[in-house]
Amino acid sequence: MNRRLRLFSLSVFLVFSASCSQPSAETNIRLNGTHVASISKTFLEEHFSQPRFDDARSREMLDLFLDRFDPGHFYYLQSDIAEFQQNASKLDDFMRERKIEFAFTVFDRLKQRIQEHEKIIHRLLDGPFDLKSEDSRVIERKNQPYPKDAADAERLWAKKLKFEMLALVLNDRSEDKAREDLHRRYRSQRKRLLQLSHNEVVSAYLNSLTATFDPHSGYLTPDDLENFNISLRLSLEGIGATLRWEDGYTVVTSIIAGGAAYREGSLKPEDRILAVAQGEQGEFEDVSNYRLIDVVKLIRGKRGTLVRLALLRDTGGPVEKRREIAIVRDKIVLKEGEAQPLIRENKRVTSGAVHRIGIIKLPSFYVDFSGKRNNRDNFKSSSRDVASILRDFQQKKVDGVVLDLRNNGGGGLEEAVSVAGLFLKKGSPVVLVKYTNGSIQSMPNKLRPIYSGPLLVLTNRYSASASEIVAGALKDYGRAILVGDRTTFGKGTVQNIIHLRRGLGALKTTVAKFYRPGSSSTQNLGVTPHVVFPSLNNQLKIGEESLKNPLPWDSIAKRPLKKIGDISSFLPIISERSRQRIAKSPDFQKVKENVATYLKTRKGRTTVTVSQMIEDNRRQNDTREKSLPRTAAAGPSGCSEREKTEMARSGLSKNDIESRCGTTSAATPGGKANNAKSEPNDFTLDEAIEILMDYMELSAAQPQQRLVSQ
Repeated sequence: MNRRLRLFSLSVFLVFSASCSQPSAETNIRLNGTHVASISKTFLEEHFSQPRFDDARSREMLDLFLDRFDPGHFYYLQSDIAEFQQNASKLDDFMRERKIEFAFTVFDRLKQRIQEHEKIIHRLLDGPFDLKSEDSRVIERKNQPYPKDAADAERLWAKKLKFEMLALVLNDRSEDKAREDLHRRYRSQRKRLLQLSHNEVVSAYLNSLTATFDPHSGYLTPDDLENFNISLRLSLEGIGATLRWEDGYTVVTSIIAGGAAYREGSLKPEDRILAVAQGEQGEFEDVSNYRLIDVVKLIRGKRGTLVRLALLRDTGGPVEKRREIAIVRDKIVLKEGEAQPLIRENKRVTSGAVHRIGIIKLPSFYVDFSGKRNNRDNFKSSSRDVASILRDFQQKKVDGVVLDLRNNGGGGLEEAVSVAGLFLKKGSPVVLVKYTNGSIQSMPNKLRPIYSGPLLVLTNRYSASASEIVAGALKDYGRAILVGDRTTFGKGTVQNIIHLRRGLGALKTTVAKFYRPGSSSTQNLGVTPHVVFPSLNNQLKIGEESLKNPLPWDSIAKRPLKKIGDISSFLPIISERSRQRIAKSPDFQKVKENVATYLKTRKGRTTVTVSQMIEDNRRQNDTREKSLPRTAAAGPSGCSEREKTEMARSGLSKNDIESRCGTTSAATPGGKANNAKSEPNDFTLDEAIEILMDYMELSAAQPQQRLVSQ
């Protein structure tokens, strides 16, 4: 068990910090049927759900394999699919029989169709486009039929190219430049797909199998494995973001605290990267349908150099508008990813009372493994830093504490247990871990608590894994009020790295599941707060539930749970007061307007028209213009905080805002208590503090209901 736990803890840190889901580079050994049979057998034996590879899963594997090459259903014809379907229920048998020829039958047909369709694409691009005539297209074609024949394919391509041309023109490209860009895009796409190697095809085949079981398992080639190890060493000179491959796009999974993107502030989780450019003048290279490893190589570079990214972000409008950001590559600066303290004096409007609130912004659950292994007394970790901050808060006599876990994607499992333990009684189980064999391990708090006063935890949809362990435990024990988005990310599984023989890479395999002290899994459903704030995140496809084949939520047999506090009697009053404040808040009303726009124009929409694209572009441009300051001398910084916030909402990057307002970059996050900085106009944090103060005043009037002293 000790050996397994060691591997388990390490793997949790890795998986919380990185995501590799698309096959990448050539391995040292040419993969054959024997290798594939052995790798798939190992995977099936080690996976948490102990699944069967049967005919039904075989059919799903084929669908996923086809989508890796043709996610938009443009290249293959219906006759191709009918031919492939004859073997759809035999892929499990092929693997057991050490046969991989079918994978290359599918891939060779793709190469044939690409060469045929390339002629159609460039002929259409050389012809006229009526960008004003009304037309409509399906937003996501992954569930649409494949073209019936060449004529049907040409019709689909004509519509696709028209809307791509329109999107570029609306993003300030001339028609000639747009044609040139599209010609280049499809020539590059053809070259990439035709140059896929033998092992890349086999890797795609294996990952199509693992993807039928859960979205976090996968086969890692040697290059994938090296990228995985780089995330552990935190030594990558790049932008500091973890990426995944999804339906032909490179998607930002998370922003690494302390990295270049974290400090620059413009890149967000779920952004889809369209193109990458080097330096200030370099041309953008379209990266749609690029292998993940190739996109990573373009983004990485020498420290101090500039990389520009073109991306799409879902903002709730009918269409997604392209935006461009520039980031200076740098190493991850751990200091900037550390726990950040802030003390705020807050005067209540209703009573006039002044409360000192301590705020801890915790970007991740970090630990210096090397220092810890060598038993250094001063090794760096999130639990040690939070403990130090809490002691400082006590000396400065704070009245309550906010633990801000927004956008905290996780980290070390033991760190999560230790951080939660700073607020819980010693010996309290923080998380329960269920393994493949059904055994359940309890991980209790081993530390003495430091803070026993009023506590609030602030989360959002990007609070994941270790964050959910902490939030879930503090909620189950009645130790804290939880507020934020409707739920957290919902990742409650553990992945282990299983190294294969030299030259074959490794398997990233789900081997365990997390459960809260109250017996509920954090998987898929996440941790729901006591008070839900208005947020566009509540409507967008975010979190575990949005991924393919997530493991289901479940629970284990309840265990005795001695609550530390009971806040239930205060929740109706707290919730109503919050509702009233939010109803009067211009910032939250703006959020509600954005949500309403999304629900009206985007939610459930499967098609978009030319007029909708043009109107949405006009609306976004109007919003940007209104966000600009009226003068260049609106105070020392040129713009008010409200103007800066409106510009950020309209899509301008931090650099654009600073340029327009004549300001320089703010100091980097971090610093001593009283000096750390929160985000400008962080109205969500403001409301969280109001809720905490409501609880403090209500509990003071009913001391028997207060959190018990520890």
